[in-house]
Amino acid sequence: MPSVGVSYSNPTLGFRYRPPSEMQDLTENAKADIRKRAEATHSTDTLGMLLAMWSGANQQAPDWRALTIETYPRKAFPDLNDTAAKAKLSARVMGFSEAAALPRPAVLSGQSFTVSVFEKEEGGMKKVAMVWTTIRRGTLVAFAFQANSPEQLKAVTESMKSLQFF
Repeated sequence: MPSVGVSYSNPTLGFRYRPPSEMQDLTENAKADIRKRAEATHSTDTLGMLLAMWSGANQQAPDWRALTIETYPRKAFPDLNDTAAKAKLSARVMGFSEAAALPRPAVLSGQSFTVSVFEKEEGGMKKVAMVWTTIRRGTLVAFAFQANSPEQLKAVTESMKSLQFF
């Protein structure tokens, strides 16, 4: 079901975010997929899915884009500094061992982020992705965006401007 002007709020982590309009909410399906994979591998080491949305089922469409907000305990990477922990989670969210370029620091709404960029070939199509990762209340939080073109990626990541912390 498309979301028009819907806002996501997480009081536990203290933030509010407005995703792009006209995206379909797939959060419950994504959570179920994570549970199934964890059960199949007998793993308890999983990412937390807060929000999962996409523009439509046709992932080959030129204007296709998607976003997720995922979490992981900061204490899970005790040997890494905060920057390295954020970079590691960003890569894990995207299914990579590391980003295509060195992650860069950014500050948004007074919160420090590490921003990572990824590219991958999928079904003969080049997908681009950007992950904004921060630490809130002892939890790594990754805002991950994917698209089939740099223009669509820029459009979907513009929604980060709506992010507010409280």
